[in-house]
Amino acid sequence: MTEKITSIRIDSELWKRAKILAIKRGIVLKDLVEELLSNEVRAEEFMKNIRVSEELMRKLQDRIDKGEIPFTISTSKTAVELVREGRGR
Repeated sequence: MTEKITSIRIDSELWKRAKILAIKRGIVLKDLVEELLSNEVRAEEFMKNIRVSEELMRKLQDRIDKGEIPFTISTSKTAVELVREGRGR
């Protein structure tokens, strides 16, 4: 994989907080930025294949605007069971 050297302008307080987050995770800031960008690109690609009605989107946005959690996942399974299922185990 080739790397692109570039520069961008970022709010100084946000940059400082990102550096602290990278340190807490034990990674360099470059890796944190790449991870976050990669997650956003993958999410966008994933969402291309999902069809959601306009009505549902309005309801979810309405809940977000009210400061409510847009949806919850209800299951009797533990978080560990859900993670294992997601990994095909």
